Amino acid sequence: MGEKVSDALRFYIKTYGCQMNVRDSEKVYCILREAGYEPVDSPDKADIVVVNSCAVREKAEGKIYSEIGRLRRMNPKARIVSMGCVAQFNHEKLRKLSSAVVGTSKIDSFYKMAHSGRFEGVYVDERMSDPDHIFPHKPSVSNFVDIMYGCNNFCSYCIVPYTRGREVSRSPKAILDEIKRLVDSGTKEVMLLGQNVNSYNALKGGFVELLELVNGIKGLKRIRFTTSHPKDFSIELIKAMRDLDKVCEHIHLPLQSGSDRILRLMGRRYTAAEYLEKAMLFREMIPEGSITTDIIVGFPGESDEDFRKTLQIVKTVQYDTSFSFKYSPRPLTRAAKMEGHLPEDVKLERLNELQELQASITQKRLKEAVGKSFEVLVEGPALKGEMMSGRNRQNVVVNFRFKDNIKEGDLVEVRITKALKHSLVGEVSC
Repeated sequence: MGEKVSDALRFYIKTYGCQMNVRDSEKVYCILREAGYEPVDSPDKADIVVVNSCAVREKAEGKIYSEIGRLRRMNPKARIVSMGCVAQFNHEKLRKLSSAVVGTSKIDSFYKMAHSGRFEGVYVDERMSDPDHIFPHKPSVSNFVDIMYGCNNFCSYCIVPYTRGREVSRSPKAILDEIKRLVDSGTKEVMLLGQNVNSYNALKGGFVELLELVNGIKGLKRIRFTTSHPKDFSIELIKAMRDLDKVCEHIHLPLQSGSDRILRLMGRRYTAAEYLEKAMLFREMIPEGSITTDIIVGFPGESDEDFRKTLQIVKTVQYDTSFSFKYSPRPLTRAAKMEGHLPEDVKLERLNELQELQASITQKRLKEAVGKSFEVLVEGPALKGEMMSGRNRQNVVVNFRFKDNIKEGDLVEVRITKALKHSLVGEVSC
């Protein structure tokens, strides 16, 4: 790719949005490091400032424009590179604010810019030139691995198919080679990423067959994945999660709404009853498992009765946690043109009620863990105090007292002694 640039060049990356964006920022970080750039902890110290944008909600998009303006005032000499979902669909506007604009399908353009030292131009395309390219990773006990890109579902509220493109599954060879490299460098756990992993189609047996292949990789200890679309979530996948020893007992299964009428308007292609049947089958077959979800409140035309149906499913499933948001109209989507948009105060009232309900359920489920023991993958020091931190197989953060004989990457048994608001505290079993 050319000679390394001067070590004096420094960079800073600001990331917004989902796990896909986090992984994309990691790719950029590693590309720049390999080219000789040095990371800094503040944008005012950087020669290159990269802003990785999220477009899933109007507020998130607006934050990008204001953040870039703030960064330009803070560090007028820095070259600002806008990337991510906003860069993909609104590159004309960002080009006026940035030295370079990089869409979601052109992360590889950072190789060219980094090695030439010229961070300028617009790099946007609808499809990736090589989905099987293996981008570098940071050394870590847990790593994200893309198994597919894009989305074909076109839910009426969602801009992702327009910012991430149509579905493309990576070859199993590329995925397995990437994971083997990670394991050789010390990775113990992988998170398989896709907008809808159940749509993975590069193998005859689909995503379940891929899980079986990844499960056979020597040295790998844990497998996680996100996200599963309920319309494709199958009993075969539940059985694989139950039977494959490395697959963790946690599923993220977005509900979005508990009302069949709203689900039809959303274009979700399942009913509340179908969703509930699958979620409760998971609870039955994997009783130690955890379920998390996404919910949108205040979708156009949502009545109080529709909202109550959502609350009822939350009460029935007893989600371990949920990620809930007010509906936000997005450009290019069908829902933005629908009638019946709700006032912000109504959406906020419903969001607060839902979140209060979920907080009580989350706290109850965390308290149920007290006295039990869990396998925890040690990720490093906790944020506060003389503690270490990691996650159990149910994807809950567990903190425990530091011990000299325990290091990052170890799997330890931790007996839970206390439930906090969003995490657990315990003692390592001797």
